[in-house]
Amino acid sequence: MLTKAHRVYHWDRRSNSIFSDRLEDGSDAVLARGIAAYRARIGDRLGAVRNAARRAVAALRPDRVEAVVDLLDAAATYEWPRGSLHAERRVGVFEAAARPVLDAQNRKRLLEATLGASPEADDEITAALYADYPEFHRLVDFPSWYTPGDLRAEYDLAQAQALLYDATAIVVEVRADFKHIVRYARLSRLLHRLERGPGGSYRLRFDGPNSVLRRTHAYGVDFAKFLAALVQAREWRLEASVALRGRGRPATFTLSCEDGLRSKIAPPALFDSALEETFAQKFGQVRDGWRILREGALLEAGRSLLVPDFLFRHEDGTEAILEIVGYWTPEYLADKFAKLALVREAHLIVAVRRAWALGRPVVPPWALPFRTAILLKDLMPRLNALRAPS
Repeated sequence: MLTKAHRVYHWDRRSNSIFSDRLEDGSDAVLARGIAAYRARIGDRLGAVRNAARRAVAALRPDRVEAVVDLLDAAATYEWPRGSLHAERRVGVFEAAARPVLDAQNRKRLLEATLGASPEADDEITAALYADYPEFHRLVDFPSWYTPGDLRAEYDLAQAQALLYDATAIVVEVRADFKHIVRYARLSRLLHRLERGPGGSYRLRFDGPNSVLRRTHAYGVDFAKFLAALVQAREWRLEASVALRGRGRPATFTLSCEDGLRSKIAPPALFDSALEETFAQKFGQVRDGWRILREGALLEAGRSLLVPDFLFRHEDGTEAILEIVGYWTPEYLADKFAKLALVREAHLIVAVRRAWALGRPVVPPWALPFRTAILLKDLMPRLNALRAPS
């Protein structure tokens, strides 16, 4: 991620819209030179490496150079003395050097005794004494797989993230990958509220970093992490109000899955288990007027949000939810069923292992027992029974 100091954006005065900076296709050759500068400088000090990279990417617009170098630095691996021992040695050198008279011979002996080496050049002596300072960290590796395309993707995402540091309100409309999006909203510790949107979509309203009274910077970083996960999902749109200093009223910033941003976070798997995948393939897209949607709904269960495995929507408008419980423990089932009991206004079917059902004196009406696979001959009558009589 980038800091605000390296943020680059474009503002449209007429619409009061703001756009994060994106690198053009033709920038790849320049980015390749920046990557080559790092690979050629293995063993050099951080300051020297960054200066070489600045020269290599100087053909970029000046306001982009430091951001690109920062991202290259983040991909690199440096080494330096850890802990307080090096600082203590440095103080020891200064104390010994304060005693007269420190000639060349004594200086060499002192440095060897303290640091194990005695560089000849003054700048090398400084680097040895201050090796724990970032400027003098040594570059030891740069990933061989890293390409100009990777750098472009990181730059484009990081600039969008940096704009959201100053968001006052954020709305994300989602139509797919609900479980992925809600999971990362929680993991990122973001304050959010759920609303139903048009056409089966849902809106997540977030309190932006600038609406939080404390820990504003930390909250902005949390939202930036969430955006890195969001861009891997399908069918989403984000709209944020961004209050930038000197811009008067907040500007509107929009992003969607069609903008092509990507991150290193793995995209969500379509299915969580082979059991779900096998069932979906067996059911097909449409069967007897019922269309199947993967994670097509969010359920409110008290204070919890549940993302059931499948939503079925009949051509007559009837909807039903299927949650599959494959592997389980008594504690897991107790917690799961307690949450499901709080769900309202939903036709709910829970597929559970037959071993669980056999242990119950009365099988609940919402339970659909199965042995190794969910059978359509058991499911379809349940679904059709939920339809209103014609």
